[in-house]
This record gives sequence, structure tokens and C-alpha cells, in this order.
Amino acid sequence: EFVAQFLQAGSLQRAERLAQLFSVHSQDLEVVRACLDVAEEFATMKTLPDSVISLITERFSVMSQTTVILASEQGNRQRIEEWSYKKRVRNASTRLEEETSASVYSEDEWQEPGLARRTSKDWAALDEIYIGDLLGTYVKSGSGLCEMFSTFYKISKEQGMVFRHNHAAKKHLEVLVRHKASANVLKQYVAFKNLRSSDVSMFIVKILKKWMVTPTFAKDLPFSEFKKLADLVSDLNRLATVIWDELLPKSIRENLLRLILFAHYCYTRGHCSDGRLKVLEFLKVKAPKLAQAGFCQQLVDLFFEAEQFNDMIYICDLVYNHNKFGLFIQHPNASKKPHFQCALLGYLQQQHPDDELNRESLCIEFNRHLEIAKMYFRRAQVMMADKNSSIERLEECVKRYSKAARHYKLDQAFEKQIECTKQARLVSLQIVYMRQLSTLNILNLTSDQVRNFLSRNTNFHESYVVAAAYNVTDLTPYVFRMAVVEENMDYFEDYRALHFIDSDFFEAICVHAQKARRLDETATRNLIVVFSHCKDIRLRRSIAQKLSLPTSLI
Repeated sequence: EFVAQFLQAGSLQRAERLAQLFSVHSQDLEVVRACLDVAEEFATMKTLPDSVISLITERFSVMSQTTVILASEQGNRQRIEEWSYKKRVRNASTRLEEETSASVYSEDEWQEPGLARRTSKDWAALDEIYIGDLLGTYVKSGSGLCEMFSTFYKISKEQGMVFRHNHAAKKHLEVLVRHKASANVLKQYVAFKNLRSSDVSMFIVKILKKWMVTPTFAKDLPFSEFKKLADLVSDLNRLATVIWDELLPKSIRENLLRLILFAHYCYTRGHCSDGRLKVLEFLKVKAPKLAQAGFCQQLVDLFFEAEQFNDMIYICDLVYNHNKFGLFIQHPNASKKPHFQCALLGYLQQQHPDDELNRESLCIEFNRHLEIAKMYFRRAQVMMADKNSSIERLEECVKRYSKAARHYKLDQAFEKQIECTKQARLVSLQIVYMRQLSTLNILNLTSDQVRNFLSRNTNFHESYVVAAAYNVTDLTPYVFRMAVVEENMDYFEDYRALHFIDSDFFEAICVHAQKARRLDETATRNLIVVFSHCKDIRLRRSIAQKLSLPTSLI
């Protein structure tokens, strides 16, 4: 159990000492050691210990249906089934099929009697494939070490060199970083060599110094790569201090923001609030000159990667004042971080409420239809509230209501969509009155003014637009007044065209007729015409009795 723990922690030497001290046999330790021997070219797949070869043979016995033959030097013929493509070795299996030719495992060889011979060339191909990708799958503890040895083996083959684990650790780390090894491999190597935090910090600073002289420093060492290196250090505050004291004072302007980001990240992860505030204050002093010098894109990158919106709000101001706010909208990280989208939208609403262009661009880019709709709706309401609005301004108001309705629909806020549509129709009707040189005003009416308009207006469609805009749902009083009292039957016909006439409508007309008390002959005749559309005979007779009308006429 302790041997397994040492292997899992990346300490191969301690695991070997413990196993030797207590004479403990560990299959995982044996396989990890075999991986190291092959990586250092002290052994090949041909000369591996018999126990490891037998382990491979046993594992191949659980392979899938396609069979191949792996013949031993002693002439033992063994049937092997192909790998079952488990997740960790899928790539290795694919490469095995591609890189081993038919001469290695041809069907003619394993179908005919006799032994298939392995050449040194065949084993060389197998070495590269199996060193970590295959042998690493046989261990419960130490798979990270196998992966690390495999990485070194492949790099050494590419560079035409030989890997030795006892050589300078910093050289090995530099090779791994240059070849973009995974974070797991880097961590395993630090644990394998038992490197101190101070040594790793100095190594990272050395890497930074080397890459700072290149004109593409930010591209050579993106933030994700730096975080991968920083995770190797246990004391991140020490690394941040080295960057702050040694690199920042000597840095050229092009590299300054990158180093500020690195120092801020280390202080933040190291829970050093004083150091973090020190970096932020330094950035606040330098940012205006950097923005003026044309480093707005770098400031935006820092804004997103540092993830400190409240502390870096001044970056938004600087970029906005240089007419570069579109850099925030077009930044690739903006679409991945909804909280930053809300923050940018809130910034525009608070600091630049009249900047609809940037706000609309931001909302459209991130499909924030609700915010766009609210923006257009508010602006339209302000325009409609202006009593001295011109026709052109009211036409713009209609456009804003229409855009708000469209975006509410995209957000599936259908009730708000209908409300915007009603308001747009109301403003359009006001424009019609103004073009007719009418002094009639239907905007911003009180409830009494709405009732007064509906009781006097003889055009049902106009009344309907106004009633809908002010949420008046019962139009029967106005139908009774226009159709029965005013003898405007067109008003009633237009009402019928838009509404389903049911028993409730006729009962409501009956109530209004009872309230009117005295109806002249013309009004009575019009009332009879209205009730003649009632198809319920019982209801018609009931209404006739209530109003003392001749049943035969109804």
C-alpha cells in the first residue's frame, strides 16, 4: 500500500527503496521501472523482464475477436486477441495498426504452421507505441510516471537524443515546456525529481526571461500555458514576488501587461491580498498611457483573463474613450462568460445610457434579446411621453416599439410583445391625426379621457386601437351608444367582424338598454336589429320581456 502511494505521488526512488527494504514485490513498481528502462533505451520490448512480457500476453488474451500472433524467441506460439480499445489506450491501438506493417503480423504468418519471427525493426516500432500508452494501462498506481516516461521517450526520438532521468532537472523541464507537455506530465516530473518550490519558481522566471525577448511574447506563452507552469509551484506568492521584483522593473512596454497578469494571478491564487492590491494599483497608474499608446487590445485581454471587473472598471472607461469598446464585444472570451456580458451591459446602462449602438451590438452578439427589448421599450416610452413630439420623432417611437416587440418575441416574452404592438398602433394612429392637421390627442390619456374619446369616436377601428392600448376590454357600452343611440350600424358591423358575438354580449346590451330607460323609435328599431343576430331563441324572448319589446319583431 505504501509503495502504491509513493508511485502515485511520483516518487519512484522511495517506492524502490521501500520495496527493497521489506522485500515486497509490486507489479506496478515493476511495470513503471520497465517503462523507465525502455525510455532510457536500457531495454526494449524484446529484452523486458519475463514477468512484464507475460503480463502483456495475459492482457492480450482479453482482446476482441480479431487475433494476431506474437511469437517468442524460444518458439512458443501464443494466440493473442486484439486490444479491446479501452479509453486510455485507444490512441495507442490506432497507432499500432497504422505503424506496424503487414510483415509484422500478416495473416499468412499466423495462419500457417510455424513460428512468426520478430525483428529488431518490429520491436522498435512497438517500443514507441507501448512505452506509456500500453504499459501505463497495466498499473493501478504510477500511470502518471508511465505517461511522463513515454513523453520523454517520444521527445528524445524526435530530437535524436537519449533520455537520462538523472540529468539536470531544469533542462528536462525546459524540454517538456517547449514541447507543450500536459500539466499532468509536468507535475509528475516535479514530484519525480522532488524539486523545491523555489527551484521551480526560478525555472519559470528563466523561461519568462527567455521568451520576453521575442516579439510575440503573449503568443509564445499564452495565459493558459503560464497557469500550467504556475500550478507546479506550491508557494505562488514567492513566484509573484520574483516576477514583481525582477521582471516588471526591466520589462519593455509591450510585455508589461502580460507580466502584470501573471503577478496578479499568482497573488490571487496565493491569497495575498496586499500583493494583489499592489498589482492593481500599479496597473491603474500605467493603464492610461498604455491605452494612449495603442494597447487597448492587450488591456481588454487583461480585463477578461484577470476576471476582476469591479477593480478594473477604469479599463472599460479607457477603451470606451478611445472608441474601441467593440473589442470587448468581439473578444472570444466574452461569449463564454455570461457574468461578464451582464457586467458590460450594466456598465453601458449606467455610464453611457444614450449609447444604443454599442448596447445593441453587445446584446445581439450574445443573443440577449430581453435586454435589447427593454432598451427599445424604455426609449419609446420616453419619446411618447414628450407632449411636443414631432411626426418624425413619433415615427422613430413606432420603430422602437416594433423592434422591442420583435426582440420580446425572440425571447418568448409574448405578453410584452403584444403590449409593444398595441403601443406602436396607438402612436401610429396619433401620427395619422397629426397629418390630418387634427388637434386630437390620444397619447398619455387618463382613464376619464379614454372613456370620453371612446364615447365620441365614431370609427370602431380607431376606438379599438385606443381601447387596446389602454387595456379597455369591455366595448359594449360604446357599441350600444354608437349602434343603437347614434344609429351607426357600421360601428356594430365592424365590432362583429373582430369579435365573436355570444350571449354575454346580448345580455350586456340589454343591461345598457335598461339603464337608458327611454328609447325613441329609432333607437328601439336599432336595438331590434342588434338583437336579431342572437341565435338563442330563449335568450331573445327573455330580453324582449325585460325590455317590453314585441316578441314577433325580435
